[in-house]
Amino acid sequence: ENQVFNENRRSFLLKAVPLATFICFGCKRAAFMKKDPDTGDNPTNNIKMTTEEAYSYFLGTFIPLLKALASELGNEKFLSIIAKASSEYIEQGVSSITKDYEKTDLKAYSKFLKEVIESPPYNTALKYEITEESDETFEVKYTECLVAKAFKEMNATDIGYIIDWLSTKSVLKAFDPKIIYSNPLN
Repeated sequence: ENQVFNENRRSFLLKAVPLATFICFGCKRAAFMKKDPDTGDNPTNNIKMTTEEAYSYFLGTFIPLLKALASELGNEKFLSIIAKASSEYIEQGVSSITKDYEKTDLKAYSKFLKEVIESPPYNTALKYEITEESDETFEVKYTECLVAKAFKEMNATDIGYIIDWLSTKSVLKAFDPKIIYSNPLN
């Protein structure tokens, strides 16, 4: 089936693709995108793809590239480089967002995360349950993730883990380095 490639999608791809290589290929970038100062629109609102189609497009294009880079550099070295780049980028992005927050404690983090995962593209890319929320604990159980699914299907779970889930530590560090992150399944 032929698909019309509209100007809004082209504009989004031109903005998102260069950075997307290191930050979940547009998915994380979409969460941190600021509204267009001229129109007030979020650039992701005009994409004419489902969330799964967008993830499949971005990840289907970049996972093979990442695997080739890992092969060229050596897997261990590549994972180290990508972990550092992803963590630094995420920490800087979240720090720029939180600089105006009155508090950057666990409660502020849980509010931030809920806003992110309840907004596009995450609201349809993740299935999750908040299993505990208090002043001392915030626990989320994820049961489905399109990013994890794509990396698993393409035999690149080690890269996906580094890019997507390990960066959670960087998000928490940007809020408060004293917050302890635990992922019992990994």
